[in-house]
Amino acid sequence: MSDINDGGAAFAGQDSCFHNKGMTLRDWFAGQALAGVNCFMDRKDLNAMQAYDMADAMLAERDKEQP
Repeated sequence: MSDINDGGAAFAGQDSCFHNKGMTLRDWFAGQALAGVNCFMDRKDLNAMQAYDMADAMLAERDKEQP
């Protein structure tokens, strides 16, 4: 079991007959973050790492209690 907060299913209710939950909210956030950054083609590993770092920050902010 992973210690990473994946945020759960990004699109609730889209469970297939193969029990594939699909993309997590963390994956969705990372993809959105990646779409908004200036990507360097020779450093795809760094781009992906930064996108997931941003997704983790978004999930952490989302989990904070709002006033």
